[in-house]
Amino acid sequence: MVEVAKADAVKVEEIKRQRTMLFEAFGHEGVYGGKYFAPVVDKEQEIGAVFNSTYRGSRILTACFLDFFGQTLLEQIELNNKKGWPQAEANYATCVLMYLTIFRSVRASDVCASNAYPLQGYIIQRSIKDQTFILCAAANNMADFATLFGWKGLPDDKPWTDEDNRRAINNRRTIENQIREKIIGSKSDLKNETVKLLVKVDGMFNTEAHRGLFTLFSESHKLLVEHKLDVSLVSGPNKTSDSMFVNRATETNWMIHRLVPFMRRKDTPKNETWDKNWKLLDDHFRWMVEGLGAIGKEIAPAYLEMIDAKFRFDASTYYTEPTG
Repeated sequence: MVEVAKADAVKVEEIKRQRTMLFEAFGHEGVYGGKYFAPVVDKEQEIGAVFNSTYRGSRILTACFLDFFGQTLLEQIELNNKKGWPQAEANYATCVLMYLTIFRSVRASDVCASNAYPLQGYIIQRSIKDQTFILCAAANNMADFATLFGWKGLPDDKPWTDEDNRRAINNRRTIENQIREKIIGSKSDLKNETVKLLVKVDGMFNTEAHRGLFTLFSESHKLLVEHKLDVSLVSGPNKTSDSMFVNRATETNWMIHRLVPFMRRKDTPKNETWDKNWKLLDDHFRWMVEGLGAIGKEIAPAYLEMIDAKFRFDASTYYTEPTG
């Protein structure tokens, strides 16, 4: 015991020594990283406040949507814990946890945007879209969960080999591409112009997700073309990047909202207030997208057509095990 205590004391002293060295190098006004990083944090809050004020309508809708989404998720988990998680529907628990993952992703994206990083939030929107498309496929019975997760045909009675893992990854990529084609692509039965617009907007994700090119080109233009030499570590308000996030978040949040009822088991107690609130939010999402169309955004009618064709769910929807 004495030797352990001595070892612990040595560790404590080493930690103190290392922290002292860091503070001597980077301490400023009593704060680690206080000279250059602390002002960044202050600037993030300042720019975030401008964003939240400028897009107040979107911020209000997002807060209400996440409140409803969180309520539904927690109440459903509570019901499952009380009654027991359904055994006949083998993938129901996985489905509910997919919603939990999506909630956290939406919130992470939202935190980025409301703290001066809308394009970084936009990158997360790509993952949210992919997750939502998989849920949409399950709710529309496009494929069963084994296919959606890429493990169909792979061993379920022994650990996977490296080859099995590679096959699962390839299987997921294959089904993801197939689902994308059915929801917004050539096999969607949407209008040709709608498909072109949706594919174009979807491709914009890759521009920022791979190497941050929207961010890079925007900053390059300010420095090399506009000759603005006062480069800041935090980007200021930007109508283009801010609206890119807001418009896409409105679309993905609406897709998720349409799918929220699918997380509920069939024996979920009836709740007229829940039904009313679901419809209220759904109507408001539609109103927001129609507003984009009113100011000339050609993507708005494409969003409306896709949502109404591929996300035909309402407050009466309940979970059913997809069979594909």
